[in-house]
Amino acid sequence: MVICKRKKKTTIFIMAFCDDRFKINRISVTFIDRLEREKNTLNALFPMVLIRGNNKYKDMKEINRYLDNMYGATLSIDVDKKGDLQAISFAISFLNDRFAGENLYTKALQFLYDIIYGPIKYGGGFEEDAILQEKNNLKQEIESRINDKVQYAIDRCIEVMFEGQNYALYEKGNVDDLQTITKEKLFSQYQEVVTKKPMYVFVYGDYDEEWAVSKALEVFGEEKRESIHNDFSINIPFENTRYVTEEMEVNQGKIALGIRTNVDVTSEDYYKLLMLNGILGASPKSKLFENVREKASLCYYVFSRIDRFKSVMIISSGIEIENYEKALNLILQQIEDIKNGKIDDIEYESAINYYKTALMSIYDSPRDLLSFYLNQALVGQIIEPKEVFENLKNVDIEDIKRIANRFELDTVYFLKNRGVAKDGKDL
Repeated sequence: MVICKRKKKTTIFIMAFCDDRFKINRISVTFIDRLEREKNTLNALFPMVLIRGNNKYKDMKEINRYLDNMYGATLSIDVDKKGDLQAISFAISFLNDRFAGENLYTKALQFLYDIIYGPIKYGGGFEEDAILQEKNNLKQEIESRINDKVQYAIDRCIEVMFEGQNYALYEKGNVDDLQTITKEKLFSQYQEVVTKKPMYVFVYGDYDEEWAVSKALEVFGEEKRESIHNDFSINIPFENTRYVTEEMEVNQGKIALGIRTNVDVTSEDYYKLLMLNGILGASPKSKLFENVREKASLCYYVFSRIDRFKSVMIISSGIEIENYEKALNLILQQIEDIKNGKIDDIEYESAINYYKTALMSIYDSPRDLLSFYLNQALVGQIIEPKEVFENLKNVDIEDIKRIANRFELDTVYFLKNRGVAKDGKDL
């Protein structure tokens, strides 16, 4: 397995990860734009319109026919938030050339190019009917966020925590802005992204890496593109913890805590923060799981996660509403224990084993691997999953204790049932 980090003399980032273990190869093309209210809905919509067809592939039926002729290849799109950036991705998974008996790699590259650049290369723009249908589909997707109460509480915590900042925006946009999108406005934003914004091309397959990179470069060219940098910091000074309670028809309360970690995620301290996260709430024997859920029986679930692109930790838990105070206090106590170095061997080893399994499993999924390397590229540190694990093994208790003492509890968000006080009594 060889990584070809960047082809010289080009402004397009291209990486080839060469592996012969699987029958399926994958190519992903990702454009990076700034996450801003004026365009995040546009950036979420135009990929949905692109995969409906263009003047080369008239409609989705022709697209699917071409994919079927490539032995059942699959095309996918994704729009994600990476800190203050928005990632717009197109990917194709297809049969390894050895099993197909023909060169599918160059076909897949050209097909992906034609899907992305078809409206420009072959003309025709966007059809009104396609835009209208995809507007409705995106509207349903945005409105359905509320159905996942766990993620909804996390999203609301982030929105409160980053009020007035771009990071508070939902990566798929909002319904109000959908209404103002015209054919001309959408096409203009699409052209802006695919011709000027940073492009990352990642290849996974059974190929010579230099050959794979050169072929990708032939197809996608080397036009000069903008340079966009992520801001990993929180742009407002910390003053006091904010406590926000909202009501909705829910069967159980949802707590989401937003914590400023104050860790430079491009430094070695990031690995210490990862280990802290494993010990606190990510691993099977974490403090939150063992002490809040198992021993105290104060929640249905509890976990912590790190958003590397904003140096933020989120703790999420589902509780009985009357247990709010007890659960919150016990959750915060676990952080205090880590600050005081109260970490036993089982907790530490559980975190190590958790990350070993999680990081090594990335190698078993072409999709996960390419996603991992995109994240690495965006923070400017290209290392393999196994190297991340080696860095984690060098973290000791004093390192973790020191990182914990940088924490600032920014926001406590509580979602509870209507007409019920925090102690569970009817209002």
